Amino acid sequence: MHPIHPIVVHFPIALLCASVAFDALASRWPTGGLRETSLYTLLAGVMAAGLAVVTGGMEEDLAKRAGAPESVLELHESLGQVTLVIFVVLLGLRLAMQWGWLKEIRSLTLGLGAIGIVILGLTGYWGGELVYVYGIGVKTVMAPVTP
Repeated sequence: MHPIHPIVVHFPIALLCASVAFDALASRWPTGGLRETSLYTLLAGVMAAGLAVVTGGMEEDLAKRAGAPESVLELHESLGQVTLVIFVVLLGLRLAMQWGWLKEIRSLTLGLGAIGIVILGLTGYWGGELVYVYGIGVKTVMAPVTP
């Protein structure tokens, strides 16, 4: 089976970062549709993050068999799950505020989004370590033969 995780992970990274950026911009320009755009981008990002966690779990055994250190794999996996939880909580808060169940607290949503982005960055960093330091998912390519 072709590894799907490396393809999927780019979507939550882009969507969740964009969501927090739109939320920050909405604090400066509240009359536009930036807050709503942030919410929809967050929803798509959470769905993509869920898919990234699932595909990462599916490919964990392949990484173990390829020689990935257990400690790095577990750290990457744990950070990915924490990232998903943070953004699911943020989505829940944003929806509750949107529907009027909670008073809107911009500093809370921006702060939680910023923390989520930091954890997301650490998740990506350790995923990069698995690929670029330990060569997980990288096939050896032979140098071209010149006549």
